[in-house]
Amino acid sequence: MVCRPSYFLIVAFAISQGLAVPTAQPAESVDVLDKRAATFPVYGDHTGSKSNYQDGTGSYVRSDDGYTYGSGVKCWTDLFYVEKSYEAENWVKDDTSIDCATTQTCASGVVYGTQSCTTWTLGIDIKADLQVIKDFLTIGGTASGNGGQLKCTSAQSSDTCTWNDKGCHAVWTSNVNLINHGYIRRRCHDKGVDYTAWSYDFDVKVPEDQTRIGCAANCSMTTYPDPIPSAQ
Repeated sequence: MVCRPSYFLIVAFAISQGLAVPTAQPAESVDVLDKRAATFPVYGDHTGSKSNYQDGTGSYVRSDDGYTYGSGVKCWTDLFYVEKSYEAENWVKDDTSIDCATTQTCASGVVYGTQSCTTWTLGIDIKADLQVIKDFLTIGGTASGNGGQLKCTSAQSSDTCTWNDKGCHAVWTSNVNLINHGYIRRRCHDKGVDYTAWSYDFDVKVPEDQTRIGCAANCSMTTYPDPIPSAQ
């Protein structure tokens, strides 16, 4: 049997000789007071957060909020685009009503959905500037040519309603949003090692320019009789 000195004996010997005691390196080796001096003008500080995506997943977009602490630790924030999905909005009653008892053409024409507006932000807590958002949406293939941070879309239907009775019918609409999913991560470099201090998920919602129409409601209905349609 080979006997090895315990960690406590090593520490005791080191102290007696005035030597430094080895310690485990923390996840973020930045002094608290030093950390307060850092600024996060683009993405903000989300210490304690962890993304639901695996670190490094998705397409890299850009890095911002670089800062070098007094201790020599250098940190920055990476932006990643991961995926997109579609979200259907609740049914909304349109102004179009057709009384088939008083008209020869018992059909609706092209219908416009309710106007949808979105402000280019990376979620509620992140107020990135317009160029950051454009870079993010460009990676996802959904960049807008709109020059401002507010985009409004009045969605248009691609089909119409036709009835073959003498009833009064109301047209309802359900708009669709394209949801772009991504995350940011705070990366740091200390003593030759890169590590992630925290990561944070976010979504960017972009209204689509087409709406679906519902033809199943009569004029007296206050709620649409069918469920919200599939987003795709």
